Amino acid sequence: MPVTQHLTHTPAHPARTPAHPTLAPHHVHKHNPAEVLLTGYDTLRPDTYTVTAQWPTHHPFYTPTPHLNDPLLFIETIRQCFPLLAHNAYHLPHGHHLIWQYLTTDINPHAMHHTPHHPTHLTLYITCSDIRRRQSGHLTALTLHAIALRNGTHLGTAQTRFSAHSPTIYQRIRGNHPQPPTTPPPPTHPTHVGRHHPHDVVLSPTPHPHHWTLRNDTTHPTLFDHPVDHTPGMLLLEAARQATHATHHTHTTNSTSTSHTHNSNHTTTSNSNSNSNSSGSGDSHPSTTGTATATLTRTPHLTTPPPPAPYPTHIHATFLQFIEYTTPTHITTTTQPTTQNNPTPSTTPHTDTATTTHITATQNNQTAFTSTITTTPHP
Repeated sequence: MPVTQHLTHTPAHPARTPAHPTLAPHHVHKHNPAEVLLTGYDTLRPDTYTVTAQWPTHHPFYTPTPHLNDPLLFIETIRQCFPLLAHNAYHLPHGHHLIWQYLTTDINPHAMHHTPHHPTHLTLYITCSDIRRRQSGHLTALTLHAIALRNGTHLGTAQTRFSAHSPTIYQRIRGNHPQPPTTPPPPTHPTHVGRHHPHDVVLSPTPHPHHWTLRNDTTHPTLFDHPVDHTPGMLLLEAARQATHATHHTHTTNSTSTSHTHNSNHTTTSNSNSNSNSSGSGDSHPSTTGTATATLTRTPHLTTPPPPAPYPTHIHATFLQFIEYTTPTHITTTTQPTTQNNPTPSTTPHTDTATTTHITATQNNQTAFTSTITTTPHP
């Protein structure tokens, strides 16, 4: 029989139903109750659990794009499961530090539709394996396997591993790490990375194609919900997602610009502006190189709006080392087209053309984080 755990809860956020309050923030290593996505868990048998979650109708950062829930909302749900189970099911003392090692997730976009007037309820079936402990009995690492259902429909799967360290050992690992900077570098244009507000942009443009500098804005209320001494894993995943979007944006912009060049005689641009737009840097400022300043006299009228950005359906990430605030972190991407059979139910079987983007974060000329994101045409 399932064993129901009696945990402290927080009254429901206005974007959630009053009958489903979320867990108290300390269970999932959050300070702001509005950032908590989990509502409870049951033990089915040793190392096997069900976790319930509720996504709010609106989230200030994990916003729908355009009518599907943010895939990183699913990843944040998975991330919150680890501290919940580590502390409550495996009795890890609070104050111990959790370090992300890797994540692999597959998402069914047909189950990610956004319902603006009703919160989304999830049930996650979780199995933990490769569990390591110290001689004292304290947890040091485990791998979490999750299957998520939304109203009985398969939403996604995830496999992730964390390690756990006592404050003493963590201090030994980290040493005297530098303090965070006061001002992050300027953001790239929000629309180039799928964002509406500059405050949510985690990439800064560079002159090089498919190359950005990471922004650590420690005032961001979601990514820095509480003080940490290094770049959080969710910020790195957001950087990977934004870099993927920017790479697709560059390809779309190049195609659109070529079409406008051949079909519109109302637009006058210099060569320097053309080069700037195709660089992939996401810089919204006119280029200062070349023989003339870019001038846009009239914006061509688009009879058909551009299609939505491709949707991430597979994300893999490996966290190789701590990323410090004060040392520049460089984000680069490469892409390759792939063809995959559509793994989700549909009325007509078909083959989707997918694109896999490889993202690398380097610091001090060392690879600190890698990710691959496979996207398919927006459902």
